[in-house]
Amino acid sequence: MRGHIRKRGSTYSIVVDIGRDENGKRKQKWFSGYKTKKEAERALADIIAKIEKGEYFEPKKITLSQFLDEWLDVYCRPKLAPKTYKSYSEIVRLYFKPILGHIELTKLNPAVIQRYYNMLKEEKQLSDTTINYHHRLLRNALKHAVKWQYISKNPCDAVDAPKKRKVEMKVWSKEDIKKAEEIFSDTPIFLHVMLAIYTGMRLGEICALKWEDINFQEGTCIVRRTIQRVNKEIIIKKPKTENSIRIVVLPQNITKLLKLEKKKQAESKMLFGSEYNTSYDGFISVWEDGRLKEPDYVSKKFHKILSSAPELPMIRFHDLRHTHATLMLASGVHMKVISERLGHSQIGITMDLYSHVSIDLQKEAIKKLETLLQ
Repeated sequence: MRGHIRKRGSTYSIVVDIGRDENGKRKQKWFSGYKTKKEAERALADIIAKIEKGEYFEPKKITLSQFLDEWLDVYCRPKLAPKTYKSYSEIVRLYFKPILGHIELTKLNPAVIQRYYNMLKEEKQLSDTTINYHHRLLRNALKHAVKWQYISKNPCDAVDAPKKRKVEMKVWSKEDIKKAEEIFSDTPIFLHVMLAIYTGMRLGEICALKWEDINFQEGTCIVRRTIQRVNKEIIIKKPKTENSIRIVVLPQNITKLLKLEKKKQAESKMLFGSEYNTSYDGFISVWEDGRLKEPDYVSKKFHKILSSAPELPMIRFHDLRHTHATLMLASGVHMKVISERLGHSQIGITMDLYSHVSIDLQKEAIKKLETLLQ
């Protein structure tokens, strides 16, 4: 492999032999814009070293739009959860392609991306959290462009995106939970609410539970699948991470509720007979006729019931999971146990989410220590 340096006006250029094409003809590549000869010499040595190690590649001449189509099809579709894939596709279709899609992938630089983020904030009036989501998505996509040797480096690494704002965590107190048990007791989502409060499971995990997952003798259940609606299709799949597949110990009141629900389902099957819907046979979250009580219904029903119950603070269904974790922390349960119970992939996630609770508990402990020493 050989190369040489040429002076062109006030700058220097590099000409490198990069091999031969399919017809055996020698291929040369020009690199321009070096201010000094020494700078050009260093660049030439670096390029030749990469060629000899087989690490050199020519950036692919495609537009961002063409690359994103390939990325969505080759990487995202088979790897991501259907709901996540839908979210990515919509951002690509509504924002990336119309605004940035025409730009050649190799010419997409940090300044262009920074202007795009500024435009999202000033013209589109998007929140910092949403723009941060755009940044993480684009950065992830371009990370694959580097891996696939379409570009040499990721331009998003040199861009400052707005920081994601943390969603305010709202939780119920012990008194709120007692009120909730009364308010939700005669509703179709009573079991869902109680499971969320007393186990910390996600709504998709609760709706995906089957009777075979419950061990009444041991007082445990195993979380091994999740359920969600994407467009008009119900998708049942494994949880996102290996840590999400877990055994959860059940309190006695939840075990009693589950036994009662199982008895009701057996009676409903006999009552409906051949008209009983067997599509979700074995699932716990079903109506009297066997149809699925899906997550979207449970979430909307939860909000509707709370709207007519002013004595209870308005929270999201997912906040019941936070309520469970917060009360366990307040009870002195170790963070590692809570992390395993919630199915977090790392204990750091749990510590980050509930650091404010941990600090409050430390303050209480210090007050007790001060009182003791005085």
